[in-house]
Amino acid sequence: MGVNDFKSEVDFTVRIGGEGGDGVISCGEMFAQAVARTDYHVFTYISYPAEIRGGYSMIQIRTRDWTIYSMGGAVDYLVVFNQEAYDRSISALREGGTIIYDPDSVTPKKESGATLCPIAFTKISTEISGGKLGKNVVALGVLGELFDIERSFLEKLLQDRFGLKGGEVVQKNIGVLTAGYDAGRKQKMDKRFRLSKGDAKTRYMMLSGNEAVALGTIAAGCRFVAGYPITPATPIFETLCKIMPKVGGKAIQMEDEIASISAIIGASFAGEKTITPTSGPGLQLMGEQLNLASMLELPMVIVDVQRGGPSTGLPTKTEQSDLKFAIYGTAGEVPRVILAPTSVEDSFYQTIRAFNIAELYQMPVILLTDQSIGYRKATVRIPEFDGIQEILSDVPSERIAIPRADRIDIVSRKVAGEDELAGYKRFRITEDGVSPITRPGTPGGQYLATGLEHDESGKADYTPDNHLKMTVKRFRKLEMLAQAFEANPADYYGEKCSKIGVIGWGSTEGAIREARYMAEKEGIYIRHLHPRVISPLPDKQIRRFLSGLDQVIVVEENYTGQFAHFIKAKFGIRPIEVHKCKGVPITPQEIFASIQKVARIVDEEHITEL
Repeated sequence: MGVNDFKSEVDFTVRIGGEGGDGVISCGEMFAQAVARTDYHVFTYISYPAEIRGGYSMIQIRTRDWTIYSMGGAVDYLVVFNQEAYDRSISALREGGTIIYDPDSVTPKKESGATLCPIAFTKISTEISGGKLGKNVVALGVLGELFDIERSFLEKLLQDRFGLKGGEVVQKNIGVLTAGYDAGRKQKMDKRFRLSKGDAKTRYMMLSGNEAVALGTIAAGCRFVAGYPITPATPIFETLCKIMPKVGGKAIQMEDEIASISAIIGASFAGEKTITPTSGPGLQLMGEQLNLASMLELPMVIVDVQRGGPSTGLPTKTEQSDLKFAIYGTAGEVPRVILAPTSVEDSFYQTIRAFNIAELYQMPVILLTDQSIGYRKATVRIPEFDGIQEILSDVPSERIAIPRADRIDIVSRKVAGEDELAGYKRFRITEDGVSPITRPGTPGGQYLATGLEHDESGKADYTPDNHLKMTVKRFRKLEMLAQAFEANPADYYGEKCSKIGVIGWGSTEGAIREARYMAEKEGIYIRHLHPRVISPLPDKQIRRFLSGLDQVIVVEENYTGQFAHFIKAKFGIRPIEVHKCKGVPITPQEIFASIQKVARIVDEEHITEL
């Protein structure tokens, strides 16, 4: 199925920018929530300032009448509260787009070619509510009028947000919202897109990637989380702190990341499914304890919401630069699995998958997301909890954000039975490398748990033959897991006869997908492979994808081409590498431009051969 099979009458992007503290993000989120309650899909991209207070803040909301895969390209409507927001965003405005601005704070360039709509946000808010803090609600009212959103939708959102502050606060905000509608009505704004109410989308909800990870954690049966706040992973921990007690679980904030991973090692040893969310700097600190978890063969999940680095780097921006560290960042040779979700919805399912793999194979699993997915909000289908779908057979589908597979049960670790407790050996050599485990206190199930190399019973043993034997045991689990993946290899998107292939990982999936649609419109047909399992690398899957291709493009958001490094080393090819390392997501247009260049190379080579 190609792009020509989709007809979209509504597809536009709104960007709202201003100073941190202006309510920029809350304005955009309420607008997105209102749109999500109509017949339309939304996809947000949020950029926070690194400062505690102040600094440029921005939210971009794309709206479409079918599933959205990326934040898109140019902006159609630009709402700015100050001059800095205008200066930093004007280059993103589509030719002939609309600028909604506060004339007391912004002086737009006359030669911009845009439709100018001055709205005195601050003045209107001050007159109605007595203060300037409501200027974001004025902007919300203007957007409501612009897109014909029923005012009751937005009033309900204001009641939900400010209800705890009392009726007077709610009524003031509703008054400011009404004034925003009135001010918008007086302007000659481009009203190409009208969002009719339609039927409520009962199968959809609006969710962020971080929230999706938290919900996937609960759905997978995890009942213990330990963490330490770090941008941009903190919302996962905050969400779990709210909902974990409601399902009988425990959430605890530790003094640092080392303590956090130590706590989940202890909880896993006690028999619990466990998780800790962090970002790159935190993952670095966890390295030594990650070693211990692997030596103890304990299941656990670490979520790394990647941000720009190195060091403190770009704490509120996105990047895919932790891959090599996630795979190799420990002393010694430590088996672990790396998964990379592709979208908000996929984050839910890959989190469940991470727990299932950790439990089945008794090893750490690292879930690599990034700031782009973590803070992004999108409309996703509400999961059916009477049977969770795990993605072990990644069959592509054009219509939905992630593939579907047969329903399977949530799985847990292999527990030693009564017949195995006589002369119990926790690290017994088995065919698949997985040894039955016990909870502390199980009669006959006691064993030594140490970071020292040990024999099958857990006793320290440094002899050469034993070290090799136990290393083989630990890595055999990884080999068995790779075989399980290859038994149901992921199909790729696109045409089998294509001569150009694009490989990506993580959050670039949607942008690559839309770039492929653009290419098809121009008669350029490509294949697109986006493995969710990054390590162990799916060998057969990638070899099948590479077969018959003339050129391969690897797209990722880092400077050195970390995933391309593995592709080159493993498969002996020289791909064309497309990197973006600016702290912002790559766009479909940028990828499409690279595809066009490669297509010309392929055409020239073909003509030369003729």
